[in-house]
Order: sequence, then structure tokens, then C-alpha cells
Amino acid sequence: MPPNGQSLIRPVGFAYEAGHSTGEHQHDEHQLVYASHGLLCVDTAEFRWVLPPLRAVWVPAGTTHTVTARADSQMSTLYVDHDVSVSSLDDVTVISVSPLLRELILYVLHGSPTGPARRRTDAVIIDQLAVAPTAPLELRQLHDPRLQAIAEILETNPRDQRTLRQFGHHVGANERTLQRLFRRETGTTFGRWRTQLRLQHAIITLGQGHTVTTAAITAGYNEPSAFIAAFRSTFGTTPGRYFTT
Repeated sequence: MPPNGQSLIRPVGFAYEAGHSTGEHQHDEHQLVYASHGLLCVDTAEFRWVLPPLRAVWVPAGTTHTVTARADSQMSTLYVDHDVSVSSLDDVTVISVSPLLRELILYVLHGSPTGPARRRTDAVIIDQLAVAPTAPLELRQLHDPRLQAIAEILETNPRDQRTLRQFGHHVGANERTLQRLFRRETGTTFGRWRTQLRLQHAIITLGQGHTVTTAAITAGYNEPSAFIAAFRSTFGTTPGRYFTT
């Protein structure tokens, strides 16, 4: 633990231009990655997360990760002492950022409270992290070279409508083999994995200031209504309200 009187939380702000990437790295402290403005992606060996300003990701100490700005962004990050244990946050986890938690993050970043006031603020932040709702934003990374080839195509062009059988002709594997590989690596079907990829792509498009219709079309949906239904089913709100609720 830090010496008596020293803060458990170290706030740091970064201004990132769109496209900036930190590269793979890790910290001795836990990290709360939060975009108070803009849009960030966080990648680990197993997952990718997209973070608009109402979401943050908890990265435990020692976890290798990469942060990439998908729009001009202000990252207001908290480094938390590695001895601090936050219930429900044993692994990399995306949480919803409440108005109170947002203001607390900005307060310690810009207000610079000290002494007993700072220690009380740290305690409230840790309490808020422990009760923050989790948010389903992850996309599982793929490791088999054939699946990686499919992922690369869809990440470049999520509008690609080819079936798994058609992709199989491209990567040199039959449909049944690819189905088995997707199930083994992701725990779900190719169709559900592709839907998650498309929704993440749509969030990035929305976060860059485009309309719901544009986000739907560029993510591969022929009808905005189908996109809205898929978005609501996954995130519990409409794309038009996602950045404000």
C-alpha cells in the first residue's frame, strides 16, 4: 500500500488525435481507461472494447493492452494502486460511467484535492467502481490464421455479405471446420460474432459524428430498422440515445 497519507489513485490526462495508438504496454498499477471526450478502443490478446464517453474499461495491473483513439479524444485515466481490490473487477471489464463517477474522475484530475479530502474522494471513487454496471462491448480476438483472415476482411469492410461457406473458399477451409473454429475460439457462432463486429464498427461511426443511417449502412445493414433492433437488443438502448444515456 502507499505510505500513509498518499493517494491510492493517480489521475492522468492525455489528448489523443484520431488514429493515435499507445502500442502494446502494461502497468504496475490498475488502470481505468476513460474517454471524457471522443472515442477509444482498447485491445488485449483476447478482446477488443469500444469506449464512448459513457463507458470505461478497468484494466488490472500487469495486463498487456493497447489504447487507440478512433476520434480526437481526451483520455482521463486513473491509475489505481495495485494492492487495491475492487469487488467485481477481477478481470478486464467495461463499466458504465455514471454522472457521479464522471464528475469524480474530472475532480481528481483537475481539482487536485489533497490530504483527507483526497483520501475520502479516492474511497468514493473505489466504491463507485465496485457498484458500476458492466456493459457488453467486447469483441473476442481470433487466433487461427483462417479466422484472422476473415476478421481482417470484415474489419476493413463490414458490409461484406459473404457467408461462412463463401469465406471458406477464400481461406481454404470448409464451412464445418470454420464453424467449429469459431465456436472454439469465441464460444458463439460466426453470425453472432459478425454482428458484434458490425455493432462495434457502428459505434465508432456514431462516435465520429455520423448519422444513425450512415452507421447502419457502413456497418453492413441494408435497413436502418434492422440495425436499430440489433443495437437495442445488445445494448438496451437505441443508437440515437447511446451517447447520451
